[in-house]
Amino acid sequence: MSSNAADARGRSRWGTALAILLLIGAVLAVLALAATRVAEQRIASILGPRSQVGNVQVGLRQVVLTDVTVAGASGQPGARARRVELEPEWTAFLRREAVFKRITVDGFDFAVVRSADGDMQIAPALQAALRAGDGKTQRNGPIRVAELILRDGRLDYLDGAVSKPPHRIPFKDVQAHLQPVVIPGDGTASEMEFTGKVEDNRNGEATVRAKGKVVVGSSDADITVAARNMDIRHAAPYLADNGAGSLSGGSMDLDMKTVIARHELKASGTVALHNLKFSGDGSLFSLPRKAVLAAMKDKRGVIRFEFALAGSLDNPKFSVTRGFSAQVARGFGHAIGVGAEGAAEGVAGAVKELGDALSDMLSPTKP
Repeated sequence: MSSNAADARGRSRWGTALAILLLIGAVLAVLALAATRVAEQRIASILGPRSQVGNVQVGLRQVVLTDVTVAGASGQPGARARRVELEPEWTAFLRREAVFKRITVDGFDFAVVRSADGDMQIAPALQAALRAGDGKTQRNGPIRVAELILRDGRLDYLDGAVSKPPHRIPFKDVQAHLQPVVIPGDGTASEMEFTGKVEDNRNGEATVRAKGKVVVGSSDADITVAARNMDIRHAAPYLADNGAGSLSGGSMDLDMKTVIARHELKASGTVALHNLKFSGDGSLFSLPRKAVLAAMKDKRGVIRFEFALAGSLDNPKFSVTRGFSAQVARGFGHAIGVGAEGAAEGVAGAVKELGDALSDMLSPTKP
């Protein structure tokens, strides 16, 4: 009997252990389901009602979203991403605070839009969705991201300040890194890096690199930009004010440093223009057409010059784009060796549209 009793006690212990394991498994399953549901609700509260997420996977360290789509408003480009990995601060996340250690976005596609008045928005559809989410949910505080990584994406830069319809520069193979990021901005400066290739470049591969600091929600920035072999059709509206149509071929290299502090802009750098081709008639860069064509031939198709630009963004008479065009005209005149009279005539033609106030603001180009 003692043997039977021992067997019974053994079976009882195993049965109890199995029951406990089953209970623990059931509890974990319920918690996992609850965590997934909470995560879905938190993500929905952040992204707002305009967004759709194909799938949500919740792990111990991260939340993975796949096939994320954010619809744009009427006439507004949308945004999407193949995969988004969120690494939240879980305690803050459960308190409805959007605090993340890292967000990694793969396979994204969105737009950067500059309006006719110069206001710039990054992924306006996403920004609108975030604002809509704010208005319909009780999220505590701003979105805080210690590190934001964008990988293997594309974007369209749409500039309505230089043309109508907006001038479009498409980028592919875009990689970007920002840290930290606060939305809405609280004045914190973000370290940023950006690399990308220009799509549909007629002269082979064209690259753009940028590095520096930006302040989200502010115009303050300190950025160095390097562009190589950019098709002149993408650069033309910035090089020749009201004369971009005459530039039909060639490429541009650009090195530029831009600092904006308290709405005061200072920009300087070097432009190199390669193998320019022109169409139509009339002056080029506000300079005599014959002089420009002859100089391009003498210099074997390469024109290189420096530029500098400074002014207040609060001054309605100050235009960065037109000011840069005037600087290009002046630098081009020096580079091709047009006589003082001809260069002065060309610069006067380019600056005339800016008015006397803008002319005074332009920094002199180094000889």
